[in-house]
Amino acid sequence: MRLYYYGLICIGMAILTAGCSGPSQLETAPVKGTVTYKGKPLTFGNVSFRPEAGSPSTGKIQEDGTFTLSTYGDGDGAIIGLNQVSIIATERDAGKEKEADPNTEMTVSKSMIPKKYTSFSTSELTAEVKAGDVNKFTFELND
Repeated sequence: MRLYYYGLICIGMAILTAGCSGPSQLETAPVKGTVTYKGKPLTFGNVSFRPEAGSPSTGKIQEDGTFTLSTYGDGDGAIIGLNQVSIIATERDAGKEKEADPNTEMTVSKSMIPKKYTSFSTSELTAEVKAGDVNKFTFELND
């Protein structure tokens, strides 16, 4: 009888272990970079990479124009392969937006860069992320 219960416990543990492995994650590589607008570092906003398959990665633009991307965890980078890129920098990101009235609908914040950069489909920006060392990209935005 003891052997029977031991067998049931082993089978149950095997099922639980298999069910808890979660979805597989695609391989990432570290990504850092710089964004400039009109020849100067863009000091606020967000950069996003969208791979052909898998989860997108994002990173906040720092005051010196640099960014570090994360996909599954803090600073793990972007999925390896070709990625479309979008960059968003709004008045809200810059801290220039007026305080919203709590009795009104939230408005869409005005873009501080050309709107074409805010969409993957219109930015015309791409990045090839490669396995290995840190991938470094510079995006120079213009009007």
